[in-house]
Amino acid sequence: MMGPMGLVLLVVTFVSCQSANEPTPVLELRMAELVNVEREARGLARLAFSPTLAEIGRAYSAKMAGARSVHHDFDRPVEERILAALPDTCTFGENLSKHTTIDYSLGDLMVSPGHRANLLSERFTFIGIGIARGTDGFLYITQEFARPCDPPPKGSKRRKNLPQ
Repeated sequence: MMGPMGLVLLVVTFVSCQSANEPTPVLELRMAELVNVEREARGLARLAFSPTLAEIGRAYSAKMAGARSVHHDFDRPVEERILAALPDTCTFGENLSKHTTIDYSLGDLMVSPGHRANLLSERFTFIGIGIARGTDGFLYITQEFARPCDPPPKGSKRRKNLPQ
């Protein structure tokens, strides 16, 4: 007879195996949903998923995976990367992670004060997550956070894939 601990370990093992085999776009959307579960549990608004932010994160994760290293500013600062694609962004942030599963990654980010602050910040309204698999077997994860300027500047060219 398996007790509650055995069941939890079985679920964790199942989730871990899934991350190794699932396509990264599926993992990106799942991780965004997990972030929103954490936010809703604390009475915070959900973050809308931004495909543009995901593209930015995916490109950055690929650079980290290629270098087998996790740090900000490989080529240019986060604000430059986000503003190049979304010029009407007034607030932005970024979390980086290298882990074997999205669940373990989110768990570690939630216990780190700075990363947790980004995940639970009311300053952001959008999230995009980019994941790349490294040849070392790790998932390289970039979480991009943003909030468009309110109201948009006159003549704005705000991207259509960001809900208003």
